[in-house]
Amino acid sequence: MITIGIQTYNRKKILETMANSLYNSDLSIPHNIRIYDDCSSEYNKDFLEELFPTAKTIKINQINLKADKNMYQMYIDFLNSSDQLIFTADSDLIFTKNWLNKSVKLINKTNGIFSIFNSLIHEPYEKICEQFCLKKTIGAAGTIFSKERLSEFLSTIKSINNVISLDWQFSEYFEKANIPIYCVNNSLVQHIGYSGQNAIFYFDYGRNYKVDSTEQGQIINDIALSFLDDIKNKEKQRAIEIEKQDNNFLFHLYRCIIIPIKWIIPKKLLRFIRLKLGRY
Repeated sequence: MITIGIQTYNRKKILETMANSLYNSDLSIPHNIRIYDDCSSEYNKDFLEELFPTAKTIKINQINLKADKNMYQMYIDFLNSSDQLIFTADSDLIFTKNWLNKSVKLINKTNGIFSIFNSLIHEPYEKICEQFCLKKTIGAAGTIFSKERLSEFLSTIKSINNVISLDWQFSEYFEKANIPIYCVNNSLVQHIGYSGQNAIFYFDYGRNYKVDSTEQGQIINDIALSFLDDIKNKEKQRAIEIEKQDNNFLFHLYRCIIIPIKWIIPKKLLRFIRLKLGRY
């Protein structure tokens, strides 16, 4: 049995797209969908129950733990379950039709950890066969762990307070332990979101991802258009701010007089003046 662990936090429209893609994929292999919501303000448990009607569990955090600590709690719960594998799904993934079937088969060719998302951010350093490459680091989204391998890593973390950036932490651990980190050459999932809990503005593309339905192609098309619209809006806002600054006398005074003075007056003298004026 495999846990499909889904962390959610707002982004309602993207989450709906993700859920539709998940349920349109082949889920014939025994699985448990488990939702971990990080105190979202855009929807409640009733919405999640309707969106994921087959979810085994839906856990709503009373406070916002942030993505990594929410993930850590999900992993701890998995170790206490009867499931043997866990797939980490961000709320902004879309899926190829046979992702689950392929993943369960491929895990037996690895050391109990591999990613089905070939992120461009985490560059491969060695292609070992048609299916896999090796990486020094992988992101948590799209990663599959065996219970044994995940338990081994989590035993190095004393408590949830020691969680900083969980994917970088487990990548570092496995590299030091000489445990190869496998990743598929052709991504089986794709990110469709570029703004989340831990990211202000980015888009992480899955290497060699190929859409296998008209619906997926439309999703990618819509996301690309939305991405370009947001860039245009940010540029417009930046132009407005620059215009405000150009028309602001105090800003010009600061830029032309105060900033040069800061460079002329030694830092120690400037600090002495501030101390005397009671500004520290």
